[in-house]
Amino acid sequence: MESGAAKAGAASRLSGDALSWAALMLLVVIWGSTFAGILVGVATITPAWLVAGRLLSGAVFLAAWMIGARVLRAAPKPQVEGGRISLRALGWFALIGIGATMAPFVLYAHAAESVGSAVMAICNGATPFATVLMAHAFVGDRLTARRMIGVMLGFAGLVVLVIPEFREGAQASLVGIILAIVGAWLYAVGNIATRLAPRVEPVMASFLIVALGAVSALAYAVVMEPFPVAPSIASITAMIVLGLMPTAFAMFVYVWLIRRAGPVFVSFTTYMSPLWATGLGVLFLGETLEWSMAGALALILIGVAVANRSPRRSAGQAVQLSPET
Repeated sequence: MESGAAKAGAASRLSGDALSWAALMLLVVIWGSTFAGILVGVATITPAWLVAGRLLSGAVFLAAWMIGARVLRAAPKPQVEGGRISLRALGWFALIGIGATMAPFVLYAHAAESVGSAVMAICNGATPFATVLMAHAFVGDRLTARRMIGVMLGFAGLVVLVIPEFREGAQASLVGIILAIVGAWLYAVGNIATRLAPRVEPVMASFLIVALGAVSALAYAVVMEPFPVAPSIASITAMIVLGLMPTAFAMFVYVWLIRRAGPVFVSFTTYMSPLWATGLGVLFLGETLEWSMAGALALILIGVAVANRSPRRSAGQAVQLSPET
């Protein structure tokens, strides 16, 4: 018979699994709802400036969050493991913010000029594949047949989801496809780098990632596109909301969840976000409910469960989605 402490510990770890799933679903809801905001934003703001404005407003929100928390709770200064925020830590966050956040945003913006949303979704499906391979090489998350089967099931669900759009004649150029695939691999780099980066509290890590991405996005926008003239109130509002939710808050959840459940688990948002976006279209935009949605939902959820299910352990040991450090 288990002791009270053992039972409490097991309950805590099991509730941690539920918390990881809840955080994953929260990311899916936030990121899956982003497309509508982008459509409103680009109506009067060019893509590069929308990306820059989104990241800049996200950095402002995160800075306000930290300042408010410190004032209200007398929180200590954020620190890295065993010391202050170092140049090494800044280097990691620059890699994530510039190479794995801003750069994919820009690549996908340009890819969208010649690639339909269905093809973009398929290209973006490379993110979990790349994450699994990189996690095996750099993080120690062993590449097993079970994990690869789970990733393939999720990808199959994504394909099933976009079949109706292919029937309508999805168009794509080779250059656009290459840009989208490179963007997907950069997202995977961000997943791994976030796990490997020196430990800073999630809100500070999120701020550094978004702020460094914002600086680079601003430089890119200044060079590549003229400043928007008379953007509409609706576009400005959309840009600010994009900065608050799918950039600032979602980045905080993303950093926290990767550290808790691992990059492979988080990478499955790539498969689930389009499903959520499709559901919103059916519920609020009058789009047709396709048979493919039910099949896609089943395949994706099974894939996530298979890829992230830990082997059974002896009695008294926790079953976790992925090693937590």
